Amino acid sequence: MAIANDGPGGFHRGRLGNVLYYTLNGKNVSRTIGVYKDRDTEKQRDARLRTKLCSNFFQHIHDFINVGYSVESPNAAYNPFNLAVTANKPNMFSGSYPNLQIEYDLLILSKGNLTPAQNPQVVETGTGLEFTWDTDKKMAFPMATDQVMVLAYFPKKKKAFYTLFGTDRLSGKASLQIPASLRGQYMETYISFSSADRTSIADSTYTGSFNKS
Repeated sequence: MAIANDGPGGFHRGRLGNVLYYTLNGKNVSRTIGVYKDRDTEKQRDARLRTKLCSNFFQHIHDFINVGYSVESPNAAYNPFNLAVTANKPNMFSGSYPNLQIEYDLLILSKGNLTPAQNPQVVETGTGLEFTWDTDKKMAFPMATDQVMVLAYFPKKKKAFYTLFGTDRLSGKASLQIPASLRGQYMETYISFSSADRTSIADSTYTGSFNKS
């Protein structure tokens, strides 16, 4: 049953026949519900698998991309999650259906106009990871106050650990704590920056993998 606000000609909410009415990002939308009877083509199966793998991956780092794509989302009809999927899905896979693999070095986990990390490096420590990047004591405000964002993703465990608003850009380094049970395991790492007032973001930078073999 659909509910029509403001009379029969108003906005519908719910299901009416084979049409579902709902609100998406503040807009009234509808979609047809039906059964697809034709046999799927390999191209269709490939497209669905890419969407599934992409969406599943970004679910594991949902909070990170909520910040990483927050600057892009207010001026678009999509939320940060959808923007991240749209930006990455065309280029993030290698191989062919059904043997698709995520190319972690091609992922863009944040997108904006701040200066990216300069010459970023990361090493394993006794408690996790230490990220470093080039800095300058004469760095001007507000760039010097940008806050680092770092992330480690464990593909085999499908777990992520990250810092959303860490040390400032001027400091040149940041630590990321990793649980003892995951230290020494295969991980992929990334770095980015957010402005102190949360209005600007840098493009993320891939900082390499550890313990892949």
